[in-house]
Amino acid sequence: MKSILHAQRGASLFVRGARTYPPGPDASSIDVRIVDGVIDAVGRDLERASLPVLDAQGLTLIQGLVDVHVHFRDPGLEHKEGWDHGSAGALHGGVTSVVEVQNNPPLSTSLEALQARIEHVRSRSRVDFGCLANLLPDAVPELAAMAPYTPAFKCFLGGSTGLGGETDYAVLEKLFAAAARAGRMIVAHAEDENLLRLGKKQYPNATANEHHLVRSAEAEIESVRMSIGWVERTGAELHVFHVSTRGACELIADARRRGLPVSGSTGPQYIHLSNEDAPRLGNLMKINPSIKTRDDNRGILEALRSGAVDAIGTDHAPHPLDEKRREYAHASSGMPSVDLLWPLTWELVVRGELDPWTALASVSWRAAQSLHLPGKGRLLPGFDGDLALFDPTDRRRVEGRLLPSRSKWSAFEGVELGGFPVHVVRRGTVAFTDGSVTGAAGGRPLELEPPRPRA
Repeated sequence: MKSILHAQRGASLFVRGARTYPPGPDASSIDVRIVDGVIDAVGRDLERASLPVLDAQGLTLIQGLVDVHVHFRDPGLEHKEGWDHGSAGALHGGVTSVVEVQNNPPLSTSLEALQARIEHVRSRSRVDFGCLANLLPDAVPELAAMAPYTPAFKCFLGGSTGLGGETDYAVLEKLFAAAARAGRMIVAHAEDENLLRLGKKQYPNATANEHHLVRSAEAEIESVRMSIGWVERTGAELHVFHVSTRGACELIADARRRGLPVSGSTGPQYIHLSNEDAPRLGNLMKINPSIKTRDDNRGILEALRSGAVDAIGTDHAPHPLDEKRREYAHASSGMPSVDLLWPLTWELVVRGELDPWTALASVSWRAAQSLHLPGKGRLLPGFDGDLALFDPTDRRRVEGRLLPSRSKWSAFEGVELGGFPVHVVRRGTVAFTDGSVTGAAGGRPLELEPPRPRA
């Protein structure tokens, strides 16, 4: 932690009189002193030391959230989102750090391409960021060179927006082995491509109501099962993105019990929505992996409570509304939700589905820990001064047209939620206040642990 403590990482700020988390009628107040972007002290009645003051009376304070999975489609498809809109949406959701997947050209399959992307993002992002490299056969010679600059290598085991899936299991095992040699974990879109193709054949006239059958639970479960086998044989480390099934949760839990380096994250859509919502939402609910059953909702919540699944990341994947309104077979897959990460997570607390500590951990320190991101996700001295302050009594209905995402729609339209951040602080700078971004872009690349090559 020494490098974090002594490197100047941002601005200084004194946050005074916030309510502690979890909130309650007798919640005590707390102060946070941030010096040069790093939390210096947390406690009651701290010395201000002549720092600028943010008066937080009546607001509840949490650490800034870490969204481990977003698609801002920039560079290349800025008309769908872009870092300006996407990172503003992140702040709206209480998020101060994101990990972004580029699934449209230019892909990050070389050191030159990855570094160019990082510099492109640095001048545009309002939040701190990590850029995932793409794990494809063409990238293998560059993996070791890219490893110091990326948190992980993203592998599409099944095809999705912008990238096709791989049907040759021998090729996939070789990719796992190459990632292990380069010393970075694999983050996987885990759906078996062969089963996905079979699903399309079985449901040639599918609508949004059958999307969970076209992209079946078995496709995810079998892909996770095979991936865990490749972890055992190659020494790779695996993180399964957007877990959508009870069965995948159980496989991840079993792998962890056996001591394998396997972790996972889900998305709020896989908890709040089920296939029973498809007749109402239509293609707005078309995402990959598909949203499954209510029993899968319950299985995911159980896995979050037990720690088998570490994190809730949004898989924020916006498309213009006209692309979602096309016929099912041609409608784009994906939905925006980074704008609502804390309200959707807080709602799980309000409903009693997650306890306050687990809910916050899943979008903060457990999320950061799952991708080995030091200095993020905790309200402790030495960690970055990233904070979100919200009024737990304030509730409002979601209106997509008012959200920062360029798409201007939400699958949660009209749903009443609480927890909307009033202020968001990024490394000591107040970056968001009362629904508006304050100041210019100021995000920076996330600090990364050194690569750890595995035989």
